[in-house]
Amino acid sequence: MRRTVPLALALGCCLGAMAVASPAVRAADGVPALHHVVLIVGENTSYRQITPAHAPYLTGTVKPTAAWMTNYHSFTRSSSLGQYIAMVSGQFTKCEANNATPDVCHQNVPNLFQQLDSAHRSWTDWEESMTNACDWVDHGNDWSENVFSAHHNPAVSFTGIHGRRYDEAIRPKPECRARDLPMGTTAPNDTSAFDAALAAGNISDFTLVVPNDCDDGHDPCPGGHSDPVRQFDSFLARELPKIQASPGWDPAHDVIAVTWDEGGDPPQQPGHPLLALMGGPVKPGVSSARYDHYSLARTLEDAFGVPHLAHARRARAITGIWR
Repeated sequence: MRRTVPLALALGCCLGAMAVASPAVRAADGVPALHHVVLIVGENTSYRQITPAHAPYLTGTVKPTAAWMTNYHSFTRSSSLGQYIAMVSGQFTKCEANNATPDVCHQNVPNLFQQLDSAHRSWTDWEESMTNACDWVDHGNDWSENVFSAHHNPAVSFTGIHGRRYDEAIRPKPECRARDLPMGTTAPNDTSAFDAALAAGNISDFTLVVPNDCDDGHDPCPGGHSDPVRQFDSFLARELPKIQASPGWDPAHDVIAVTWDEGGDPPQQPGHPLLALMGGPVKPGVSSARYDHYSLARTLEDAFGVPHLAHARRARAITGIWR
């Protein structure tokens, strides 16, 4: 039987926002230096599906305060894992494009998580319905609304974070156990550990939030909406206000980014999701400038003052939306 990580561990380990100097006016490429960035990733949704009928919270509450990027692209040659890996390392392999499990598909390559370590900045990868910290095995069911997909958990695919040996009997590296965390228990919609950290003001400099396969819009689940897009919209309506109300949140210098791994199944423009960014440094408005997940990777690197990795070196940073 798999043992779960105690809630005290999830709340007590290395999650506090680090004390940093006030950000510079501009970092590289015109991207501002940021205190905190929260990146929330949904699943399989085209930007054209983000309508008032499907996504009332996104369109009614988020859009008026956000940079609404309508020409944002994922990679049509990859399934989910490759998209996640691209966002945090500027590249992905064929193995990751095929959603292979981390025990057969992992890389010892530079990534944003380790770059933040070197820059003395904090990070946390929060995964809903994950049973253990640093878990790399799929589990759960749609009927119980707690499907955790390991290929939506990018941190464990880097050997520098997890370690080289993937086995149920082998404990991952301490950093992985401290920073790749369950959002709560495996009960439906349970984000209690994440919510408690927010309430205590514990926000890492970079926070990746990955809902389970019901809440991220991947699967329609019996206890939620029959519309998967609406399910993710409801997750955002629950969690975004908690992030913004956290005592650790700095509304002047912090940013929330919401995107999707892919644009949905054909004919829903598989390579064309939406990207929305909100926070004090962001000018609200609609942008039709073309960007992709490598652009997001480069923008995150610029915001934290770390080097560009792999294809992010040649990508166009997200500009024209900053105050």
